[in-house]
Amino acid sequence: MDRGDPQLVSRARGAMLGLVAGNQLGVPTEHLGTPDAIRQAFPNGVTDLAPPPKNSPYDDDAAMALLLGESLVSSQGFDANDVARRWVKWMKVDGRGIGATTRRALTLIDRGKEPFEAGRLANQENPGRSAGNGSVMRCAPVALLYHNDPDRLMRVSTQQAAITHSDERCTWGAVAVNLAARELLHGNIYFVDEVLHRMGDRAPRVLRDAIHRVPRESESDLPIARAGEAGYVVHCVEIAFWFATHDRSLEESLVCLAQAGGDTDTNAAVAGALLGARYGQVALPPRWMDQITGVEGIAKLAERLVTAL
Repeated sequence: MDRGDPQLVSRARGAMLGLVAGNQLGVPTEHLGTPDAIRQAFPNGVTDLAPPPKNSPYDDDAAMALLLGESLVSSQGFDANDVARRWVKWMKVDGRGIGATTRRALTLIDRGKEPFEAGRLANQENPGRSAGNGSVMRCAPVALLYHNDPDRLMRVSTQQAAITHSDERCTWGAVAVNLAARELLHGNIYFVDEVLHRMGDRAPRVLRDAIHRVPRESESDLPIARAGEAGYVVHCVEIAFWFATHDRSLEESLVCLAQAGGDTDTNAAVAGALLGARYGQVALPPRWMDQITGVEGIAKLAERLVTAL
């Protein structure tokens, strides 16, 4: 596909804006846990993006994704030290929504540890909680930059993940999300088989099994609000894939996820990136575009990424 194709550019913009919109839509319900609790707190539903706090325009999902994208553009490729430096600076001046594993890794980097060593040590400290979704919430810029180079896409997806989340479910989860985004950017809405083919048997069985379920799974069977499992990376990938493969609009899908319980903001962010890659920028409601801080800059970053190589 020609990199100047306006449809490709629209899909790239949709991916980044969908990620940011999903994240912002889901933040107010993130800590409520269940659909019932969300309905009680928001009896009129959650259909608009909540205004961000002053001096904190983006939650961690969006902030880290945008910083990753900016690093990829300025470094003309992936530079782990540059990415880590940007993330550490954000943590120290804002850090809104940052997860425990990410904070541990970035704190170690701030103290002088090499990025991949910090990610390994941070995950060793609490192995029972090492498979969080922090690696997949931010990975979409890699798919945009390397959409014509799947091997490099896979390698860099794992590398950006390993800075904070070295568990193989997290590194391969990022690979799966970015392979899906790549297929959607190129117009392939039947991407599940291609993702599984490219990952092969190298990816963890639990992740492959979850992706295998997606085409046959009903919405009621999705692992969205299971007690004690919010934020598990495999579930996040499964949920995002399900919404990206079924014929729901971006708006309907993200509103559903913001009200469904579980890790609402990240589930909606990852699904938003894939749905935006599928439908393009036009899928975002105009009112959401008005509610996103720096919307033009995000769209421009997406265009620069997808046309860079």
